Amino acid sequence: MSVARKSAGTFAAYDPVARWTARAWAAVAYLAVFTVMAGIVLFAVRYQPLSAANFASGPVTRSDAKTFVVEYADGEIFSFGFLLVNDGPLPVKIREIQMSGRNEPLLPVKIETAAKRYAGRLGEGDGSLDRFLPFTLAGGDRRWIVVRTEFANCDHFEPGAFQTYTRFQVTYTALAFTKHAWVALPKDVRVDLPSAPACPRPS
Repeated sequence: MSVARKSAGTFAAYDPVARWTARAWAAVAYLAVFTVMAGIVLFAVRYQPLSAANFASGPVTRSDAKTFVVEYADGEIFSFGFLLVNDGPLPVKIREIQMSGRNEPLLPVKIETAAKRYAGRLGEGDGSLDRFLPFTLAGGDRRWIVVRTEFANCDHFEPGAFQTYTRFQVTYTALAFTKHAWVALPKDVRVDLPSAPACPRPS
């Protein structure tokens, strides 16, 4: 009868230098991944590629290279439009556009868009204009936006004062982040308010 001999187990010697080297490389790898992720988040947070161009408006009193001036006419509708432009390489989803508040002389009524870039179209009932719904604006693309407002609230302001609109707010989503940005209008819109006798007062 033969007897099998057990060989002695083989053990790797503890190498503190190798252990610390491995840990150092792991830390470098984690740091590299963290840096890349932080860079992506920072880019997304700062990413604001929107601008405006090609301004048009309804009848105005006068205009120059920078400003349209319109006389306040209580209860009447004043419309204007502009191209919303995505100057960046990435698509963004436009969720909301806000021009003015409820207590301003240009009271917001509705926003319309023309998906086929019908720049300059303002007419109510125009078949090329659709009610605003959230839409995706591809990189380098643009969309015609029409803002309809009603003259109101002149009793909230001093007689003979004026209000100037220079920008609008856009709520949009880019790289999974939803943000708000103020975008300059291609031209300012100045509303000249009437003197006291011409301004309707609340009863």
